[in-house]
Amino acid sequence: MINLELYKIFVVVAKEQNITKASEILNISQPAVTKHIKNLENQLNMKLFMRTNKGLVLTDEGQTIYNELEAPINTIISIDSKYSKLKNVNIGSHNHLLNKIFGKCINDYYLKYENVNLNIKNFETDVMLNMLKNYELDIVFSKKVDNFETKNIKYIKLGYLHDIFIVGKDSKFKEILKKDDLANETIYVPRTYAQTVKRLKDLMDGKELKLKNSSYNTVLELVSKTDVIGFITKEYIEKEKIKKFNLKEIELENKLVPVEFGIYLNDNNFKELKNLIDIIKTEFLK
Repeated sequence: MINLELYKIFVVVAKEQNITKASEILNISQPAVTKHIKNLENQLNMKLFMRTNKGLVLTDEGQTIYNELEAPINTIISIDSKYSKLKNVNIGSHNHLLNKIFGKCINDYYLKYENVNLNIKNFETDVMLNMLKNYELDIVFSKKVDNFETKNIKYIKLGYLHDIFIVGKDSKFKEILKKDDLANETIYVPRTYAQTVKRLKDLMDGKELKLKNSSYNTVLELVSKTDVIGFITKEYIEKEKIKKFNLKEIELENKLVPVEFGIYLNDNNFKELKNLIDIIKTEFLK
């Protein structure tokens, strides 16, 4: 008997070349993924992967099977998302954007549609957009990504976010930051791969920066206690926290433009997803 779930798992593992990443996408444990791959190898009586220092690599036989399975398995995933009686909406979003910006929409949706499961995934932006393109996600909440275009993806603008520099009230930086200031100081930022950090690096035209990665709360504490600079998204922090940590926003000589944010959608527009989009539009496009 054909077990389509095994083939689906095989395709995801082959694509990611990494058991950990595949388990996150499939929402099953790493040991379970490994076991399923072993079961498929036993079923087919062939070795599908080789393990290397860089991860998993398909064998010649595995590559042949992957080439034949990739398109039909992705089609099955798409059909399952459209017509399955299990009501799931697969969302891609970073935690802060989800909680601070879209939190009310998510709560409103849960209250109105109790029988729908919102399955939330948190990866780097480019990974989530590729998952959307491959119908592994139904919607992505994101800051706008430059030069991301594909024929089956639609972007809806919802508003703007503001990346800002913060220092302590008694900081030596009193007025306006210059690029040389940034190059000579330690700057505390959220995640290495965050779009906020990428914008900061682009701003410096190739100059090296001394960046330290911390959680948002840790950034606030460090900036309040030591004379360093923080770089955060303003809307992710409550005004009360800025006051609590005795911080102030400081301008850059070349003012930063606001960052557009919105939702990315593929053409997999089923009823439960439409309902979520309607709530989001009502909230942001009043």
